[in-house]
Amino acid sequence: MRRSGERRIALLMGSFNPVHGGHLAVARYVLERELAEEVWMVVSPQNPLKSPEELAPFEDRLEMVRLALEEIGEARLRVCDVERDLPYPSYTIHTIEYLQRLYPDAVFTILAGSDIADQLPRWHRLEELQRLVRFLFYPRGGGVASPEMAQASGFEIDSTSIRRTLASGGDLAEDAVPEAVQAYIRERGLYGAAGGADFYFERGRSYYRQNDFGRALNDFNRALELEPGHTAAREMRDMTEAIFNFRNFDLYNP
Repeated sequence: MRRSGERRIALLMGSFNPVHGGHLAVARYVLERELAEEVWMVVSPQNPLKSPEELAPFEDRLEMVRLALEEIGEARLRVCDVERDLPYPSYTIHTIEYLQRLYPDAVFTILAGSDIADQLPRWHRLEELQRLVRFLFYPRGGGVASPEMAQASGFEIDSTSIRRTLASGGDLAEDAVPEAVQAYIRERGLYGAAGGADFYFERGRSYYRQNDFGRALNDFNRALELEPGHTAAREMRDMTEAIFNFRNFDLYNP
């Protein structure tokens, strides 16, 4: 039973790589049906169950969500960057425990696509998580939606298809991605084959922080191919190269 003074907050958690019309439709539907008083879009630095290969830098994805919400102008929709400073990997249980400490007056619900049902057993400390929060499933790619969301529709847009379209130079469907977000993607050179040097530099730094020095080195080199005068990329490249070479040097076979 809900206690007096509690805030009902729905968390739409994801990579938002990039944020698109499907994400925003889910959030609006929840508010329109009064299933929550606010919806927070929680940007994840790295989903432990997804490959980081095509993941844009966290700060870019965060900014794209900010731009999308500014374009909508709905005060009950908020961007949440709480996972930026939490330990890696970004397990949902850690985020919920942290948010409950920060907002003891809040009751949190997790919004998730019905297609993740098969993945739930792989979630870290799932049984504890289910005791802390309620799940609200919206229809997406199969699976059974929650009764409150069963009539929702139009959420079949996916970030993977959007990235492929952008990389091939194709045109996105109307309302697939907010205009402000599309402009930001073009400005930053995200997702395209001709992505800007800063994109590869920031992604390389992300790999570096994860100790994935091979991928980091590839991205720093790519940044320097696009912008030879990129001083920060050169410094990180040299530092990463030294670590990478040291780790792969056979001390017993000079």
